[in-house]
Parts: sequence; C-alpha cells; structure tokens
Amino acid sequence: LPKVWRALPSPPPPLQSHSSGTMEYGDVHRAAVQVFLARKHMSEKETREEIRKVFALYQIPQPPPTTDKELSAFFNVINEEIGHGGINHAEIKRLKIEGFPEPIWGLAQVVLENEQDAMAKEGALKELRWLTPSQLELFKLVVESIVRAGGSRGGKIDINKACNLGRFSSNRRRSGGDDEEAPLPSVKDLQPKEAEQTLERLVELEWLRIELVSDAEARGTHNNKRVTLGVRSILDLRKYIETRYEELCCVWTNGGDFKWIASASNDDEEEIADKENQGATGKRAASG
Repeated sequence: LPKVWRALPSPPPPLQSHSSGTMEYGDVHRAAVQVFLARKHMSEKETREEIRKVFALYQIPQPPPTTDKELSAFFNVINEEIGHGGINHAEIKRLKIEGFPEPIWGLAQVVLENEQDAMAKEGALKELRWLTPSQLELFKLVVESIVRAGGSRGGKIDINKACNLGRFSSNRRRSGGDDEEAPLPSVKDLQPKEAEQTLERLVELEWLRIELVSDAEARGTHNNKRVTLGVRSILDLRKYIETRYEELCCVWTNGGDFKWIASASNDDEEEIADKENQGATGKRAASG
C-alpha cells in the first residue's frame, strides 16, 4: 500500500449520518484530508478513486461519492471543520484552470494579507521556509511579473528573464499594502545558478510551472521555456495576489475557477522599459 494508506489508523465503527443523509465529520474525512495533504491536488478522476479507497478502507456502508454534487457535499463536511472558522483555515475545492484538460480538486490554504510577510508564514506556505529571504523575494518578483504580464503574454515570462529579475530589482518594495516602503532583502546577491536552482525547485513543488512555447512565440529569445503560475500558487495565493497587485492578467471567478485575461494595461513594466530604451536610442541616433 502507498505510505499515506499505511499511516492511517485502523478502521473505526461505521459513521453516523444526519437525517439529511450527510455523513458527520469523522475518521473517513480525516483520512481524506491526509490524502490531500500528501497529494496537494488531484484530477477529478483521481479524486473519485482516492475517496473510493478511503471508503473501502473504513468499510463505510454508504456508496462513495462519485458525482460533482456528491463530492461537493462530502468535502463541504470537511471544509466546515478545517475551513475559515475551523482548525486549519483551509478548504478542499474544485476548480477549472485554463489549459488543464479536466477540473481538479485541491487543498487551498488561506493566506492572510495582514500577516507580516504572509508569503513565509502559516498554511501551505510554510513549505517556502526553505527559501532564504533573497530567494523568497525572487519568487515574489517572478509571481508579480507573471500576474502583471499583460494579455499579450498570457501570464508567461521567459525563464532567463525570470532568473535575472532579482539582479535588476529595486531595493524598495514596488507594490503592496502598508509595507510598500519597507526595505527588501537584497536579491542582487543571488548568483545566476542559485536563482536557476531556486526556480527549478519551485517548479518541482508546483508553485511555478514551465510551459514550452512555439518557435514563433519564442522569436527574439534564446529558448522556448516560459514560467507561469503553478497549481499551488493558483490554489493558495489568490488573496495575496488580488490584494497586492492591480491590473492583473488573471482572474479567479466566484467559484474559484482560474483563467488568463488581457490586463487593463496592454503593456507590462518590462515592455514599457523596452519601448523607453528604444525611444532613447532613437533620439540619440537622430541627434547624431
């Protein structure tokens, strides 16, 4: 059996049900949470199969949930226990992500914007504590560049530019809440290899994702690799992103579904800088 199953306690007596037929929160729900803590997110097909295994392991007399409505009812019981008013400030939810072949179910933990340095504190983000302050700041810069990249880029930035973001960043926080003028950890000290390894690890942990673009889209760059948000960021960083940045090129619907859109501004900061540099070059040529 997989490790997650071997770690589960012995099956308890059958669970009680409400008069409505909804199961009360019990060990079968705790086991489902443990699966999501281990897997983070799963496709809808995988979710149905894992919940079926949990029901079989605990010898639950009721049939396991299979439809969207049944799964939602099962996870609602869990979310009432671990959600905003619960023990973990988390929820297991279904969402569609643009570019993914089918919906996923994922464990999303809430990031409180009023926490000091919310990116590094409670919830699923505790897994980012392995990052040094400079590495964490690089991740923040990459996320900012992705979500403010303008409709023409579809939420993707060149991998080489992502690695070099810290070398050209300001020493002051460029956007944010009350801490907008707070000094930043220096990212300029990161060596290119360290920055590359940091992004590779974030891709491995699914905070970021690599997409390969066509040769036509990659024209003018040295590779076809683009960095975009990973599933973990889409699940866990919604509040952080929405409250921190304006003119986003991505949106979460009321139901939590995620898609890319054209931002309010057609140009991102990098494109504006390129145009300014081209303008300055043209002026120097004209004056010569």
